[in-house]
Amino acid sequence: MDGKKVIKKSNEVVAREIEGKVILMPLYKSSKDLNCIYTLSETASHAWRLMDGKSTLGEIKAKMTQKFNVTEDKAEKELVEFVKDLKSIKAVA
Repeated sequence: MDGKKVIKKSNEVVAREIEGKVILMPLYKSSKDLNCIYTLSETASHAWRLMDGKSTLGEIKAKMTQKFNVTEDKAEKELVEFVKDLKSIKAVA
């Protein structure tokens, strides 16, 4: 993981928070392209909130490690996978 990389949210999704969880809905050109809406877990919702376009992945990982009391390795592994998933739906750049 490149700890100095900054993740920016894209304009390709709409995000809303409902009862403490983040819901992502990808924007598509037509309704036939609408595949699904994504409801993020508590940890994923927290990571999403931290992706402010200024914080580095290293900073986000450190905050996730502290908040959820997990090892740095586990936080990094899950963060890398989450960013990969977000990129696949064009939620981040």
